[in-house]
Amino acid sequence: MGRPSPDRAPRADREVLEAALRATRRLDVPGCFAELAEGARRVTGAAWVLAYDLAPDGEGFECRAVAGDGPAAAALRELLGALDARVAALVPSGRPEVVERAADLLPPRRDLPPLGPAIALSLGSETRPQAFVLCIAAPGQQPSRRGLARLAALAREVGPALENLRQIEALRALVIRDDVADCFNRRHLDTVLADEVERARRFGSRFALIFVDTDNLKDLNTEHGHAAGSQALHEASVRMARTIRSIDRLFRYGGDEFVVLLPGTDLEGAREVAERIRREVAREPIALPGGRSAELTVSAGVAAWPDHGTTAAELIEAADAALRAVKERGKNAVAVAAGRGESSP
Repeated sequence: MGRPSPDRAPRADREVLEAALRATRRLDVPGCFAELAEGARRVTGAAWVLAYDLAPDGEGFECRAVAGDGPAAAALRELLGALDARVAALVPSGRPEVVERAADLLPPRRDLPPLGPAIALSLGSETRPQAFVLCIAAPGQQPSRRGLARLAALAREVGPALENLRQIEALRALVIRDDVADCFNRRHLDTVLADEVERARRFGSRFALIFVDTDNLKDLNTEHGHAAGSQALHEASVRMARTIRSIDRLFRYGGDEFVVLLPGTDLEGAREVAERIRREVAREPIALPGGRSAELTVSAGVAAWPDHGTTAAELIEAADAALRAVKERGKNAVAVAAGRGESSP
């Protein structure tokens, strides 16, 4: 008997391939995981599917996507948001296994909504799983052998593409990072700030930015050498980063200047953040190579949307003008930009 023509291929096979195609078309890891979760739900008939990515420390898995209807999906993300690494180690790569109680995959003393059996599958090698899929049936339902086979087929199709996306993401991270300060670079600032301006225009949201200058870095370079200056820039970046929220972004603007972008922050809130940054950087001497240390302070200018501009260039210029005013009066201080049409402070 000859092979069936593509248009007469079994419907199940077409569904698996279509789900895999939707996932592998995505050019971002979160999007790939979202499509993987939704595709796994379709091909297995599960009530809910959770797709996990390897945690940054490599010791467990973090939920990247949940597919399923109703409030239970949100509850499952919260309750099953992380899995211990030993869980995936129990499931051979590429071979789905049925877990009669989904709660058995979790550490003890976890409260869960009513769940049926689960299909568990890890992606990657058997010794080093890179992702994990958990397909949970509604109470009273049972996973089918067909569903297990289809999930395995989906994982085989998506796995290599996901690994390629990880490599692309790693390369992207290198492109947008500053090697010396270990924060985002100027090129990435241009992109992110343009997006923030567009979001503010469309939805009326607020944001602010802080222009920061390290006060005495040139003197430090002259006295201790450029290696010491690079170390001081890195330490200043670390201290600034730990004073801001996870949704905020720190960029090296160039030389000894930084920009902090604060989404959803008004002018007064940004001024308070700038003061915290100033105090944190100056809190104690910065360690330099060879066991030496040096004092380092920063000055900052603050501007906010739309008080000081409606374009990225206007906001940068307003914050920079406030910073220059600080430098003219002295150092180690914060100033707020003048409103449009007003003179600099």
